[in-house]
Amino acid sequence: MKKFLAVFLAGLMALSMAACGGSPAPSSTAPTPESSGTPAPEAPSGDGAGASAEVAKPSSPYRYSMASGSVGGNFYLVGGGVAQVINSKLPDYFSFTTETTGGGTANLGMLQNGDAELGIAMTSSLFEAVNGSADWTAGVKHDKLRVAAALYPSWLTIYTLKDSGIKSFADLEGKVVGVGSKGAAMDSIFRQMFVDRGVTPKQIHNDGHGATATALGNGVIDAAILFSYPPFAAISELESTKDLAFIPLNEEEQKYLTETFSFYVKDAMPGGFYKGAPEEVAGVSEWNMLVSSSEVPEDQIYLITKMLFESMDDLTVIHQSLKYCTGKDTLNSNIYLHAGTVRCLKELNIDVPAELIPPEYQG
Repeated sequence: MKKFLAVFLAGLMALSMAACGGSPAPSSTAPTPESSGTPAPEAPSGDGAGASAEVAKPSSPYRYSMASGSVGGNFYLVGGGVAQVINSKLPDYFSFTTETTGGGTANLGMLQNGDAELGIAMTSSLFEAVNGSADWTAGVKHDKLRVAAALYPSWLTIYTLKDSGIKSFADLEGKVVGVGSKGAAMDSIFRQMFVDRGVTPKQIHNDGHGATATALGNGVIDAAILFSYPPFAAISELESTKDLAFIPLNEEEQKYLTETFSFYVKDAMPGGFYKGAPEEVAGVSEWNMLVSSSEVPEDQIYLITKMLFESMDDLTVIHQSLKYCTGKDTLNSNIYLHAGTVRCLKELNIDVPAELIPPEYQG
């Protein structure tokens, strides 16, 4: 199965390289963010047979959708890889098709509307979705969303050209700053932070993170902000021709983000992934989650999560960041867990906080 998966992922990575000029270079040295407590334990490889033996097989596999992201991004790579692991490990139960989407917020809308059964999103987007608090939600509280499993953490990354003179967040005053796509969680969060911290950029630049890196290299913008698991391909590509500097937050700025937005934790981007960041860079982190809907039956998500937690070797073939796809790290969710996930975690003797247990769980 690993050989087959490796061939599949090689093709997927080739598409990613064509789209953004490089592939996400996996790393196995990044420390666990503070939100997860201790480094993610390595789980034994398995085939999900124990779990599937408890659940009756359907007459034919369920034909489901995995909402991922745009070609070239980590969501696209990880979503396609996880879908393939599910199909390969549980072929009698599932046949997942990976959907190319606009990213996390689009994925959550698809899950809420029943247009997908699994998808990837960050905890910031999950917060906005369940509260209906961002413009992209149109005031709709996405009450069906449930976290199935943790995928990997992302660290705040603020970068600029080394000779820009920007050395702190306050130095973004009067600058053109890229903050990702218009209406995404990070866009609204950092617009608010600029106001609250008394920093007034000359202009906010909205575009995808790959295009934003290109804009920085071309002198269109002065600095860029994103959350990513390093190294981010577009930044690495930019560093091949430009000298970059990575901007830390001070303690007051970290405190502002963690106290204003509950899904952030004080943290530091690990050093050594970029030439311009040989040491760790102070900031915050949040989590990327595999998300489902309360309308997907408990037995099905139980099968999937149990199998994923037993398949560390196969997941890290996709990307080394998936070493964080563990039961304990799934407790970093900021919304209800899926009932099937709760069932799986309890079997693993992991205590699930009451606030993460959904009302439909009957265990």
